[in-house]
Amino acid sequence: MSINALFEPIAIGDMELKNRIAMAPMNPGYTGPLGYHSDQSTAWYAMRARGGFGLIITECVVMNPHRWGGQESLNTSLLIDERYYRFHSEMLDVLHHYNGVKVCIQLSPGWGRQGHPHAESRDCPAGAPSAIPMETDMRKLNKGWHKQLKRLAPPEVAPLLPDLETLQNMNDEEYSAFRMLVYEVLVKHMPDMAHIIFGDTPRALTIAEIVDLEDRFAAQARAAFLLGYDALEVHAPHGYLIHQFLSPRSNQRHDIYGGSLENRARFLVNIVGKTREAVGPNKPLGVRLSGDELMPGGITHEEVKQVVAMCTAAGANFFDVSQGSYENPGAAFAPDGENDYTRWAPGFKEASKGLPVITPSFINPETAAAAISSGKTDIISLGRQSIADPFWPAKVKEGREKDIVKCARCGRCYADLMTAHWLGCTVNPLAGKEKLYPQFWLDTPGLKAKVDKFMNKAHGLPQI
Repeated sequence: MSINALFEPIAIGDMELKNRIAMAPMNPGYTGPLGYHSDQSTAWYAMRARGGFGLIITECVVMNPHRWGGQESLNTSLLIDERYYRFHSEMLDVLHHYNGVKVCIQLSPGWGRQGHPHAESRDCPAGAPSAIPMETDMRKLNKGWHKQLKRLAPPEVAPLLPDLETLQNMNDEEYSAFRMLVYEVLVKHMPDMAHIIFGDTPRALTIAEIVDLEDRFAAQARAAFLLGYDALEVHAPHGYLIHQFLSPRSNQRHDIYGGSLENRARFLVNIVGKTREAVGPNKPLGVRLSGDELMPGGITHEEVKQVVAMCTAAGANFFDVSQGSYENPGAAFAPDGENDYTRWAPGFKEASKGLPVITPSFINPETAAAAISSGKTDIISLGRQSIADPFWPAKVKEGREKDIVKCARCGRCYADLMTAHWLGCTVNPLAGKEKLYPQFWLDTPGLKAKVDKFMNKAHGLPQI
C-alpha cells in the first residue's frame, strides 16, 4: 500500500495543509491552575510540529468564564479574555516557525455534567442542559481502562474488580449489585475516581446563560484568529456540554433548546452561525462531533448526520469525527485497536455534501493511507500515537516505518489525566518532559539565522 495519499496537500477555506496528517486534540493538563499556557504546553506542540504534522489541533480550550463551566479541575487551557491572549500568541509565534505547520484551536463552552463543581466554590455545580448526572457504565470499559483501574486501585478495591470478560458480560441484575458495591468502596477509598465514574449533579442553565455562551464563543473565536490561529474547531463530541444539548439522554428541557432535534441542536447551530458571522466567510471553521453516542437513548448516527447538515448550512466548512461519551469510555476515548472511527466518516461527508472530514485513531501508516485512498475521509489524525511518537509523519515520509514507536494502547495517558498527573506515556519517556529536551524540537532554521546574525554582533565582547 502506497503512503503517498498521506502527503498530498489539501485546502480548507483559506488554509492549505502540506499533508493530511493532523495531531488530534488532547488535554494533557500542562496549563497552570488559572488556565494559562505553560512553557511545557509550547514544547509539547513544538515537538509534534518538528515531527512533521501538517495540522496541530490544540487541546480543548474553554472560553467559559463562569464558575459553573465545570472544567476547572483538569487545569484546562482558557481563552476567556485579553489576559490570556499573549500566552496563546507566544505559542503560535513558536509553532509557525516550523515548515508550513498550521494550528487549529479547539474551542469549548464548557464541560457540563462531565465537569465538576469549581475547586474554590464546591457549592457551585457545573451548568448543563438538564440536572441529570452522568454515570459511566463500567461494562463499557476496554482493556486499557481495565488495566489502569487495576494499576491504580488500592488493596481494598482491587479484589472487587473482576476480569474484563466477566465485567463486560454482566447482565443488568448482576451489574446493579456490582455497581452498588463499587460505589460504596470507591467513595471510601478512591473518592477522586468515584466522582469520575459517578458524576456530580449539574444545574440546568437558563436561556439567558445559553445565549451568553453563544455570544461569548463568537467573540473569542474572532480573537483566536486575530492571535494567529489558522483554523477553529467547535468542541461538540464525547458527552461534553454541546453534546449534552444534542442528546435526548442528557437534554430533557421543554423550551427552545430541548425536545426536537432542531431544538436540541440550536445551541450548536447558533454557535456556528454567530462564529461564522464574526470571523468572515473563508476562515476554516469546523465542528467535532461523536458519530454516535453509543449509549441507550443517546443521539444516533442518523441524527448526527442531520446535525452535520444543519452546521454546514450555518457556515461550518470541515468536520472532525469522534464517538461516544464518558459514559462509554472504551469506545469514546480509547478503543483498543485502530481505525474504529472511520465507520462514521462517510456519513459526515454525505451530510455535509463533501466537506473535508478529519478522522482519528490510527497507528499504522498503511491503515491511515488506506482510509484516505478509499475516499471515506480526507485527513487522518493521531491522538495517542502522536504521544507515543511525535515524529511519526517524518518517519513515514522518509521510509523509516520500522523506527516508529507504536502506541501500546495501555491507557496510561488517560489515567494520568484523571489522577492529577501530567500526561505521560509508557513507550515515550519524553512525553510530559518536552520542555527539558529542546534539542529534540528546537529546530527552526529561519529563526536561528536571525538569532545568529544578532549574536555575531556581540561576539567576543568582554564583561565590563
